[in-house]
Amino acid sequence: MAVVEPISAKVSIAQPAGQMFTVDIAQSGFTDAESVNGGRVSPCHASDFATKPTTLAQSLLVSRGLLRYKMMMENLAIRSNFSVHNIVTTYASDAGDSPITDLNFTLIFDTADFVPTTGTTIDGSTSTTTKALFIQDKIAEALNTTRTEKMTVFNPTSGAGLISDIEVTAGPVLATSIGEIVEAITVTEVTTFRPNTANQTPTDSALTYSAE
Repeated sequence: MAVVEPISAKVSIAQPAGQMFTVDIAQSGFTDAESVNGGRVSPCHASDFATKPTTLAQSLLVSRGLLRYKMMMENLAIRSNFSVHNIVTTYASDAGDSPITDLNFTLIFDTADFVPTTGTTIDGSTSTTTKALFIQDKIAEALNTTRTEKMTVFNPTSGAGLISDIEVTAGPVLATSIGEIVEAITVTEVTTFRPNTANQTPTDSALTYSAE
C-alpha cells in the first residue's frame, strides 16, 4: 500500500487538525472579598447554582467571575479559533455564595501554527518558549486586567424578576502578586492528539475468510 499526499488540496497529512491543551487554574489563593478584585474566574451564572446568591454583593462576585471567563476566552482567540471541552468547576458547595476553588478545561486550537511560542509572561519572570506558556500568559493577562461591562445580574433584593442591569467592574484577582497569578495557571499539551500520518494509522487487522 502507498499513501499519496493530496498536495494540491493544501492539506498536510503531517499536521493534526488542531492542537489540544489542558488548563488548570487553582484559585484558592485568589481573593474573594466583596470588591472589584473578588469573584475569581468561572463560567457559572447565578442561575447555575442549586442555591442562588443570597445578597447582591455575593451575586456580583459571580458576575465578576463570569466576566473574567469571557475576557479569558477573548484573549485565547486572538491568534486562532478554538473550542472548549471538559469544563470542570470545583466549589465547596453548590451555592452561589460559595467561591470557586479550581477550574479545569480542555482547549483545542483549530490552527495551532498561529499560536506563538515567543514572548514574556506578564510579570516578566519567564520567557515564553512554548505554545503552552503563551496560553498561560494570555489567561494570566485576563485575570490581571480591569474591565467594566453592563451585565444582567441576579439581584435577590430587586423584587419581581430578581434581576438588575448593572455595570460590573472586574479587577485583577490578586492586586499585588502578579507572579502568583501566573503560578496558579497550569497549561499542558496533550501530545497524544496526533497527526494521521501513515505510520500512525491503525493496522488493518480485520479477519479474512475463505469461501466455504
